[in-house]
Amino acid sequence: MNIQIELISASELADESFNIVINDLKPIETYRVEMFLSDYYCINAPMRLAHDVLWKSTATFVSDTNGIINISQTPSCSGSYEGISTMGLFFNAKPLTNKRKKLPNSLSKIPLLDHFFVGIKIMQGNTVIAERTFTRHYMSSQISHQDIYGKHFQGRLFYDKKAIKTPALIIVSGSEGRIEKAQNIAQLLSSRGYICLAIAYFGLEGLPKHLKRIPLECLVEAKSYLCQYPQVDSERIGIYGRSKGAELVLAEESIFNDVQCLVLNSPSDVVYEGIIGKWNSHTSYWTHLQKELPYQKFRFRDFLFSKLFRKDFPKDCSARIDIGQMHSPILLLGSTVDEIWDASSAIDDIVSHYKGHYITFKKYHETGHMLTVAYQPNHRYRNRKDWRLLMKESEDSWLATIHFFDRHLKKQ
Repeated sequence: MNIQIELISASELADESFNIVINDLKPIETYRVEMFLSDYYCINAPMRLAHDVLWKSTATFVSDTNGIINISQTPSCSGSYEGISTMGLFFNAKPLTNKRKKLPNSLSKIPLLDHFFVGIKIMQGNTVIAERTFTRHYMSSQISHQDIYGKHFQGRLFYDKKAIKTPALIIVSGSEGRIEKAQNIAQLLSSRGYICLAIAYFGLEGLPKHLKRIPLECLVEAKSYLCQYPQVDSERIGIYGRSKGAELVLAEESIFNDVQCLVLNSPSDVVYEGIIGKWNSHTSYWTHLQKELPYQKFRFRDFLFSKLFRKDFPKDCSARIDIGQMHSPILLLGSTVDEIWDASSAIDDIVSHYKGHYITFKKYHETGHMLTVAYQPNHRYRNRKDWRLLMKESEDSWLATIHFFDRHLKKQ
């Protein structure tokens, strides 16, 4: 029996779906398919989860009358999921251990994974009867990268050396402030025709130690760097901000309003109080020209009220980000069940105060605060009823991001 295992996908990029087809099996027999992910980086995993942790999922299938298991057509009888789902094995993979690593303090020591491996084993009982390993890529082979050290930011630039007058994106992640998540997003978007600058704005050597009094100049400086970069078309620059990074982007662009478009994922329309470790800092998150932006103070009674009655505490109007002068096109992505802050009402408020020509939004009802790259396993919401909807929402929000940038930054 010469069993063939085939992976079918539009490309080898990590944000593309793929199908597994297994041929030359015995007809109408039960087989267990095991999937292993190695050297895998997942945005939704804990920051300190070690990169060399193995991920695994399993599913039991019955081959058809021709001796074929087609994951996109053959239902799983049991295992990590049941029923038919092309990406069910991948999305339901879990790390086999909880091994933690120490986060590097310097940019140069932060690893850059450009690919990972998908291992497939076909089992009957405890016997491996076939196996094969495939490679999936976080960025295309022609993409290069370099580390950038600015005064107010540090970053990794992803670019095609052959690119000429190319649109560019700045990628800013959330309250971790570091570069790991931002660079994972930047790698994928750089493979879709952009020069991408993933930035860290605190938490590394040479940057602020805590998430407080972060200068908006970190974004100003990043944009200036891209505008002067010879391969970048300075008239076609966009920004992607996620979570706390979306708050940073909105605050900065409300003042400067000088990029062509923005994607704000799980945004806030209010500036909140900074934090030192787990404690409030009694300062603003952000400064401009060394002056703190007005901020909403953390009050423990408001926090308790919100948890007890499952209501968000009222917003301090003085801390709202004034977007009245913004005119750049904006895409807003968020959830109606965001467990960190009320991104849904923030989206409503941003839309109601926007006076530009183009703003659109998408709200999701299963994914919470962790809207990220399509198909990435997301066990933060393992108690949610419908993992398929969770996966679908991650795919939809990611495709919406790509299409939005393409529409507003690529020449038609």
